[in-house]
Amino acid sequence: MTLIEKLNLERHLRTLHSWLGALILPWVVIAGFTGFYMNHERAVLAWFPGASLPDPASYVDAAGARAVDHAADAMAIAERLRPGAEMRMVSDSSYAGRRVLTVDTGPDTVVVDRETGFSWLRQRYWITAYKPDGSKVGTQYRWSRILSSLHTRGWVGTGLGRWLADITAIALVVFGISGLVLFWVPRHRKRKNKRARLRAAAARV
Repeated sequence: MTLIEKLNLERHLRTLHSWLGALILPWVVIAGFTGFYMNHERAVLAWFPGASLPDPASYVDAAGARAVDHAADAMAIAERLRPGAEMRMVSDSSYAGRRVLTVDTGPDTVVVDRETGFSWLRQRYWITAYKPDGSKVGTQYRWSRILSSLHTRGWVGTGLGRWLADITAIALVVFGISGLVLFWVPRHRKRKNKRARLRAAAARV
């Protein structure tokens, strides 16, 4: 390979390295931040707004409040929140210190307070609370899941699977290798030229 070809290859490699650095920078920042979260979960979550959902007990005397003791009633509330979803299970359990009926609606869960009919729609990345009359009263983001998804997938959601994270990982490997080459080649060339000059000087003596 001639010197010109080597220089052209080095120039193309430098261009590739620069573009890769610009393209993957957001994901490098995300990976770094979410990696810090993995090691310091409580400290990082304290930086995010924590919207507290209302206590169902405050709705005991609200309009439409009523005891929900039967699976069919809980399923009807779940159907109202997730129309058309397949209802697969009803269980009697506790949630937020309350006795509840839990309905599995596929990827989501509807939790119904047995005393008031107050309900929570628990989705992958947030929880939405509803009054007994069905009106929405608040949403709480599940930051731990959001940050975990960003770290493992490079995105929030599962639609892209892990492709984006895999592409970013491959780009990081290429970025690192190209950086090492660009670091080593000029220094190797400099040492080679220095040895050539020393040999030439010794030959003239």
